[in-house]
Amino acid sequence: MVRVGIDAVEVSRIRNLCQRYGEQFLRRLFTPNEIAYARAARGDRCFERLSARFAVKEALVKAAGRSLPFTAIEVNQTPSGRPIVSCSLIEGNIEISLSHTESLAFACVLLEEATSSPRPVE
Repeated sequence: MVRVGIDAVEVSRIRNLCQRYGEQFLRRLFTPNEIAYARAARGDRCFERLSARFAVKEALVKAAGRSLPFTAIEVNQTPSGRPIVSCSLIEGNIEISLSHTESLAFACVLLEEATSSPRPVE
């Protein structure tokens, strides 16, 4: 079964939460690799990167149809720059697309969960 999840995040929301709660906020929602990737960007691009990763996490939770700890979801990139996601709590194929501007970040997730047996047709 293929499921879809989408999400949009205001960059200002993530910037404000980072400024208000600092490291505690970052460690609660992002992996060390994601934090390092975001911090490698200049200026507010850091918040754009974090916002896009947050949008992916929200979209994956929606596609999965269940709660997942955000630190179990990690967004990375291939050497060519294509975004990829992994989640140790999901078996199956996960494809993502993300985009961001100075003010908004968007993500779309396609989740093809592995199943041990096919579902009955109704």
